[in-house]
Amino acid sequence: MREWWPVLQNLIQARSVFEGEHAAVAVVERAIGQLGLTAMALPFEAEHLAGLPGAQPPFSPVTGRRNLIATVPGAGGGRSLILNSHLDTVPEGDRSEWRHAPFSGAIEDDVIYGRGAFDDKSGVVLCLALLERAARSGLRGNLIAQFVLEDETTGNGTLVCLDRGPGADAAVIVDGTRGDRGINEHAGNVRFSVDVFGRPASVSVSHKGVNAAELLARLLIEIRDAVFALNAGNVEPWTQYPSPNQCAVLALDCAETTLTVPAIASATCFATFTPPHCLATFRELISSVVCRFAARNGLARVPALHWGSFAAEPVRSSSAALEEAIRNAAGVAVPFGPSTGTSDLRHFVARSIPCVLFGPGRGHHPHRANESFELASLAETADIIWRTVETWCA
Repeated sequence: MREWWPVLQNLIQARSVFEGEHAAVAVVERAIGQLGLTAMALPFEAEHLAGLPGAQPPFSPVTGRRNLIATVPGAGGGRSLILNSHLDTVPEGDRSEWRHAPFSGAIEDDVIYGRGAFDDKSGVVLCLALLERAARSGLRGNLIAQFVLEDETTGNGTLVCLDRGPGADAAVIVDGTRGDRGINEHAGNVRFSVDVFGRPASVSVSHKGVNAAELLARLLIEIRDAVFALNAGNVEPWTQYPSPNQCAVLALDCAETTLTVPAIASATCFATFTPPHCLATFRELISSVVCRFAARNGLARVPALHWGSFAAEPVRSSSAALEEAIRNAAGVAVPFGPSTGTSDLRHFVARSIPCVLFGPGRGHHPHRANESFELASLAETADIIWRTVETWCA
């Protein structure tokens, strides 16, 4: 697998945050061509996307953005398998916190550093390497590799691939685990915002106004406490986590008016929630907290909740046969279980395609400074997934 290290370096060096992934796509397109395969390019078309069940806003108008699919056709008579990985990353954050420049792809003691090294450009390279093995191995079933965008934002990349590209009998998302476990279930996830309305007054007589910023701060704590209180009632398999129900404030906004108590303040939050809650009951919970807060504080106007953003129900894949194939390939009892995050698993489940997350291997600090990946685990994880491919597609 050492021959794939330069490709991983090139991918890390190609910054690929939302709406700016073009260079990373070009790296993969070139690699697919060098394998003697043809890349199917599936663009993002805002109007088409907006009409697909499960599509999430925003629908980007930026041109030239595309997902890629490469297929090694089988000889016939075998089951097909999709390998899915994503090219986009979150932003690098404060560059001063990085030991190596975030887009250097620096290698030190066989560890590669950079944004996306673990999440998920090592997964992309694994899928490319597995395509190479498949092209010279004569599988009976088709092996299909999806290289998608927007995993870190909307999940619309995989949705486009499944809508306009080939389906399969099962799928492995090579993302999100270190090779010692797999994921077959996700909590629910929802992004929402809230506006709090006050009454302006001079700061010298602030008691005559209603400070929207101060009210918002108190309301956010109450919302957070109500979500975290759900953890007292966790049921299996969620009891393995101390607090799978979470609520985090992502952004605060309150424009200053000179020497005047603010009349409006807004916040954006992201929450995860576990069964038996669904989106409807979780939204009811948040709405009830907001209404009680307004009544208790005598607010003339109830704070406004906005739900028109990312929202995904809890999801579980029926993937026992695929899980067993991975365990046999690994030679150990790889555990499969839930994750409090989200992924494109939901799109496969919606199409009744058994799916799990497994790989890309040992990595550290995704979404944080000094993200890294242990290069030795490329070969280790590739061998496990390849044995899975051989079993499944044969």
